[in-house]
Amino acid sequence: MTETPTDRRTERRVLPTGENGSLWAARPSCGVVDFRGARLRIEVADPVEVLFPTDCGLSLVAALDGADVDLVGVRALDLGCGSGVYSTALLSAGAAHVTALDVNAASAEVTAANVAGNGQDLSRLTCVTADLAAYRPAERFDLVVTNPPHLPDDPRYAADNGLQTALVAGHDGRAMYDAVLARIDDLLAPGGRLIMAHSSLTDVPRTVSELEARGYDWRTLEICEMDIPLLAYADHKETMLNILKRQRALGHADFDGERFTVHILEFRRPAEPDVI
Repeated sequence: MTETPTDRRTERRVLPTGENGSLWAARPSCGVVDFRGARLRIEVADPVEVLFPTDCGLSLVAALDGADVDLVGVRALDLGCGSGVYSTALLSAGAAHVTALDVNAASAEVTAANVAGNGQDLSRLTCVTADLAAYRPAERFDLVVTNPPHLPDDPRYAADNGLQTALVAGHDGRAMYDAVLARIDDLLAPGGRLIMAHSSLTDVPRTVSELEARGYDWRTLEICEMDIPLLAYADHKETMLNILKRQRALGHADFDGERFTVHILEFRRPAEPDVI
């Protein structure tokens, strides 16, 4: 794979080829994952309505588990909350309040159920069903966490369900990344952090350079190598791979065969200067 910007001290996690769900500690009828001393159980009754957390999404949980990021007392936005695995993890680690935002209305119920099912106080959770472009928070957040959809869209495999919303975004897979970049200053308080699971299929250097140009500091918490999640698109696997190959030829995607990497990136918004 070609080089993408990373911190030299970045840990690299390599998941087995041909295996999905490797980052779950156990996989009974629900998923079980350990996070900062707590064992969390995540359930999704209908994985077509709400995506069951994938290795791509769980890589952020795995990286944040051992990262030197203080979560106690933060006001956080779980952007594209899906099943609520991030909301559940943040609240279990001591976040003061989490707002869980998703355009998929089914995500609110699933997120609330998983937060409550893991013994967290629902008064510390607010679920919002809205498109990011239209969302106007009452105040900005200390922390934003997100795992944007990262697969390219195409009419040959387009669908109208929660799976499509969670996995596919625009002709180059970057639609949600670009939406986050457009809105992050409205969402993140000065000095706050954005922690993003960024797919190597969607031009990591572009995101880094855009936020660097706006004064954001950044670091890579971890890189996780895994299979491209093609299982849900098995009938159109070659179509999707050919689109990705075109993106790679343009320098906008980085993958090897059917393997790619997820970069867990932390961006810190500049603090506002002191007024004298």
